Amino acid sequence: MRRKDVVGITKITLDVMKPREVSIVDLTLALGKVHGVETVEVYVTEVDVKTETLKITLTGWGIATREVEELLEHYAATIRSIDAVSASKRKLLA
Repeated sequence: MRRKDVVGITKITLDVMKPREVSIVDLTLALGKVHGVETVEVYVTEVDVKTETLKITLTGWGIATREVEELLEHYAATIRSIDAVSASKRKLLA
């Protein structure tokens, strides 16, 4: 069998705005179920009358970024910016 190099996202930090009525705990637990995510850190950085701004950092390997976007959309949250991204290479059997 051959080994194949595969690159995957290992860490991503997002600046996200969400409605205040969306639970930060529910959102954090849901993000933890995304493919490739091992750890989720969420910090509230700003609070407004109707919204909260969050700094979300996801770590793992092969993080499904499209799934993250869809999940945030489901919770009526908006990605304002991608503040940092890390990736690494792994050798997998092909």
